[in-house]
Amino acid sequence: MAALLPIAHVNLAHGFRGGERQTELLIQALAEHYSLPQILVCREDSPLIEHLSGLAGLQILPLRNKPDARLSGHLHLKRRCALMHAHEARAAQWVYLHSLFYPVPYIITRRVPERIRDNALNRRINGKAAALVAISKAIAQGLEQQFKRSVEIIPSVNAGFAPNQEISAQLQAQYADHFVIGQVGALVDRHKGQSVTLKAAALLKSKIPDLKVLFLGAGEDEAQLQQLAHDLGVDAEFLGFKDNVADYLPCFDVFAFPSNYEGLGSVLLDVMAARVPIVAARTGGIPDIVIPEHSGLLIEPQDSAALAADILRIKGDPKLRAQLIQGELQVAAEHSPAQMAERYLALYQRLLKA
Repeated sequence: MAALLPIAHVNLAHGFRGGERQTELLIQALAEHYSLPQILVCREDSPLIEHLSGLAGLQILPLRNKPDARLSGHLHLKRRCALMHAHEARAAQWVYLHSLFYPVPYIITRRVPERIRDNALNRRINGKAAALVAISKAIAQGLEQQFKRSVEIIPSVNAGFAPNQEISAQLQAQYADHFVIGQVGALVDRHKGQSVTLKAAALLKSKIPDLKVLFLGAGEDEAQLQQLAHDLGVDAEFLGFKDNVADYLPCFDVFAFPSNYEGLGSVLLDVMAARVPIVAARTGGIPDIVIPEHSGLLIEPQDSAALAADILRIKGDPKLRAQLIQGELQVAAEHSPAQMAERYLALYQRLLKA
């Protein structure tokens, strides 16, 4: 690095979802491959603290949640870093506020496809950033149109989850007599579209008598989705949030991902690495990685009939299944934490030289 001061990563999200997993993977890869000194600024109850404690070269700055985490920690960080990297919207506000008191440049990574609220503060936050980064082409196009500036594209990566072989073998034996459609994600139907999966399963149950649907994840729509499965007569299990989805992925015959919107859908990369064929919605950044007939099949959002047809197609065509798995493995290999770290390091260096 051109500077001896560390990079400060800021993630003020509550809980732990895809963006936090990607933050963790980047910090780990920068430490492992480049021995880069780093600081993590996060909430005092963030799971990132437990996940990253003890990592060589990493200092953790936990912020109190009250009255507002965005207002705390600035006096402690001061000018102790060469560059700040905001990983979500609250963090973008935090680094901007910090830059008003201390002349430290910052970058923002945008992971969600929704348009940022158009107001003077957000225009200032994103306009003053040394760089804006998007995880997909769709997000980059939206940012470029809104803020009239260039945007870097650095995709999310597969997490490299390793299954517990004993647990995974037990689960595969448990579901061996079923054709399993799997889906992973928060049980928020307006986002992840689990109802579309259930409706597709209802269309398939007469053609695939041993059909079972497994949902991994928790969320506000769980009771509603359970009722829908009951009403449709679909054999579905809601397994809740799982720390290591890799144990379950080998149980899936097909992975359904009919999201209504998605920044990229980084879980798809983990599914690809697990050699599970994918049928996903053509929305947001998903087409960046799910390439039709190569690394999966694409349907239009909310099209349960198309989802059912493509699932049946994969089931009945071993040649297509093998073709999709081969393409998936290629895409997963192109999206590794080491490659993400290399691209971010090059961006950091370019900005610091400038």
